[in-house]
Amino acid sequence: MLSNVEKSHRSYVADIQFIPGGVKVDKKHPNDGKSVHFLSCSEDGICLIWDTRAIDKSAMREAREKAKNQKYDYEWIPWLAVNLFRQDGSGEVGLSRVLFQKGQETPTFFASSDEGDLFMIDWAVKPIGEDQKTAEYIRMTKDCERNYRPVVALERSPFFEELIMTVHDFHFAIWKTQLDQDTPIYRSANTFESHNTCGAFSPTRPGVIFITKTNGIDVWDFVDQSNKPSLTLNIATNPITTFKF
Repeated sequence: MLSNVEKSHRSYVADIQFIPGGVKVDKKHPNDGKSVHFLSCSEDGICLIWDTRAIDKSAMREAREKAKNQKYDYEWIPWLAVNLFRQDGSGEVGLSRVLFQKGQETPTFFASSDEGDLFMIDWAVKPIGEDQKTAEYIRMTKDCERNYRPVVALERSPFFEELIMTVHDFHFAIWKTQLDQDTPIYRSANTFESHNTCGAFSPTRPGVIFITKTNGIDVWDFVDQSNKPSLTLNIATNPITTFKF
């Protein structure tokens, strides 16, 4: 199945994440606790929510009748399109990464922008204003790390759910979401002679973070030191672009 190009993103898809099953996305067609919807983001300022469930056969026949002269019998279109605008009214917001919390039940998620910002977004917000077309989906903005380059990784600590890490081209930052402050609780030293490509928390040691670079991997152990990596691994001749446990 292919998505309809005209109703998809206007730019490349930067990230895709499945929405936890506990979130009631479509109240008319409940998901019964199953994770059947996913969210895609792009730098075009739009988030799209897609339903992966099979449609009714009669609806399929109807869709085929309407699409007789098109290349595909059935067009897969997003269930919801969320247009994002900055809270200060300065324009659209393009996203590079999205992050859900395991077991969550609210229609919210954290996201990082293509300019280095960190946001908390609620797609269930109703439109406001005279035209009833614009909704303030972005509920929180942290822009002190804005550097006009996309965030390359957005991760949550498996040990402390309130800790989120954003990985930027030449540094990374750790945020505590429960604190009402605009700055991260930790900002790393800059990377030299290369740039960061991804990052992840260790699944077994709370104080260890892995940062992948174009020329290897930096291992940060905060029990050992926090001013520089405890270990640097030059294990690859090509850049490591994705890193997951």
